[in-house]
Amino acid sequence: MRVKVDQLDCTGSAMCELSVPEVFVLDSAGLATVRTDGPLTGASVTADGVAVPAELHDAVRAAAAGCPGACISCRPLPLPSPWPRPGRA
Repeated sequence: MRVKVDQLDCTGSAMCELSVPEVFVLDSAGLATVRTDGPLTGASVTADGVAVPAELHDAVRAAAAGCPGACISCRPLPLPSPWPRPGRA
């Protein structure tokens, strides 16, 4: 799963950081952001968010559901294609 925070909608309540401090932290402006250290060190970071380890999925979903600004989005990681790419064996 990938998770990201839309800081334009963040209220700065810190509910996510209190719920899952391994994943969320407040930045210097007091808005939530997804960590890229600790358990997420070396995690894949894209425009769709930061990859979260499976053992944190339930906690991250609960934090997203409880976010007063509804600014946390969770998306499944894309499944690898069972078909080879054109030009590759």
